[in-house]
Parts: sequence; C-alpha cells; structure tokens
Amino acid sequence: VARCNTLKARRKDVAAALVKRGCTVEPLAAWSKVGLKINRSDVPVGATPEYLAGWYMLQSAASQCPVLALDPKPGERILELCAAPGGKSSYCAQLMKNQGVLIANDLKRDRHKATT
Repeated sequence: VARCNTLKARRKDVAAALVKRGCTVEPLAAWSKVGLKINRSDVPVGATPEYLAGWYMLQSAASQCPVLALDPKPGERILELCAAPGGKSSYCAQLMKNQGVLIANDLKRDRHKATT
C-alpha cells in the first residue's frame, strides 16, 4: 500500500505515475483519501523517482488508521513514543501541513536511526 504525501503530490498524480511505470493500482478504501493499493508492479515501488521525491510512502493500511483516529490539525503539539520507522509520524506531519510541533521518539534505541 502506498500513502500519498499530499504536501507534494495528489493521489491521482501518484497513481498515474505508477501506472506509467507498469503498476496496477486502485484507491485503497472509501475511508482513505491518500491510500493506493498496488496490485502488481513491474518495478520496485520503493525505488521510483516519485518515491525518492517523497510523493508517496509505503505504509500498511493498518498503520494509517491510528493517525486518522488522532486526526492531527495544523498548529497542534504531538508526542509519539513508538515512532520508528516513522510512517505514522510523517503522516501526522502531513495532516498538520508541517505546522505545529511533532516529537517522535522510540523506546528502542537501535530504532532511532529509522526516524531521522
């Protein structure tokens, strides 16, 4: 599943780019405005120019749900204590439109590198 970064690209543009690269995609579900289900791919989706440019992130649907439940808004302060590898934190920042304070930490020291 790809989560589109709406700060950089629209979901339809991400979908079009992936289709052009040989992927078969569809919207994730009615509850998700940013998710794309990748059914088939001729290329490594974690290495496309769009991925490297930050247009989308690979993140399970289940990992997107806690952020939707939190419903972060611009200007809020959020403390995430199980942050690695950073998918939920980056989704919070996206929904906050990069406005506010987001502190991301993880209990396990060896996982800290994944959040930077």
